[in-house]
Amino acid sequence: MLSSVLVLVGVFCIVLAGLLAFYAPGKALKTPLNLNIKQIATGPAKILNSSTGQVEDTQLIATRRVRTDSSASDSSVTVIQETLCIVKNVGNPPECVDKDDPQARLVSFTTDRVAADRKSAESVNDSKYGENINGAGAKHIGLTYKFPFNAKKQTYKFFDPQSQQSPDAKYLGTDKLLGMSLYKYEAVISNVSLDVGPGIPGTYSDTRTVWVDPKTGTIVKGIEHQVRTLTSGLTALDTTLTFDAASQKYQADFAKNGKRKILLLTVILPIVAFVLGLLALVFGLLLAFRSRPESGRPVQTGEPDRSPEPVGRH
Repeated sequence: MLSSVLVLVGVFCIVLAGLLAFYAPGKALKTPLNLNIKQIATGPAKILNSSTGQVEDTQLIATRRVRTDSSASDSSVTVIQETLCIVKNVGNPPECVDKDDPQARLVSFTTDRVAADRKSAESVNDSKYGENINGAGAKHIGLTYKFPFNAKKQTYKFFDPQSQQSPDAKYLGTDKLLGMSLYKYEAVISNVSLDVGPGIPGTYSDTRTVWVDPKTGTIVKGIEHQVRTLTSGLTALDTTLTFDAASQKYQADFAKNGKRKILLLTVILPIVAFVLGLLALVFGLLLAFRSRPESGRPVQTGEPDRSPEPVGRH
């Protein structure tokens, strides 16, 4: 009886190991549907004061909120709603202020809604997901807020919401950061025609450098250098913003937790299930073999020998 149970358990575990090895990657290598991330970037800036006509030096704080719209997402596509508020670091500002702030600390406030494939991280253009930038219809191309799982040392299209272009994010090398080996990519936009303010024409340049955990596609660190110039050549904005230390640590921990889950589902559990199944199967078969009577040996019943004596024996 025990041998039969062990054999059944062994077969079950081995089959389970195969199923995990086959199906687990498809489940583990998917963007989760419960993102609620706050990222802060800070840095120096030169900003044109429209009242004085002078370019002033200041410090900026950019707060980005990235949330999943779970009701609009599905098994293959995640819908992300992002807000980005950039303020001058004056008088201990809150996360965001409105345009009527008495200290005129608001630099910009933008929103971005994008749908992306949960595996490849590529943008998905389908009207049912309601993608838009600042409430107006837009078409996202390429990657947006993360890179694909198992990112490669290659060039990717990396969408920029400000210009609505998708420059090449070129692989530059591998760097060590926060105990992780991260792929470094850089995407450059140079002097495209773009309003630098409401109804104010000018040019726009942007260089985004990101450090990505290749296993999960998580952007652990980002630096963005953005320049906006009036048609006269006067600088309207020149700033370099970098993820602060807390945001980098949060992103690194997020990536490490993701890697642990992937390792557990795709490697550890299949191996454990296979080893346990193999052991159970072997012991079950050994018990079954040992419980069988040896061939050629008479079976002892415990009854006395009642066979008649040979004739002529007295």
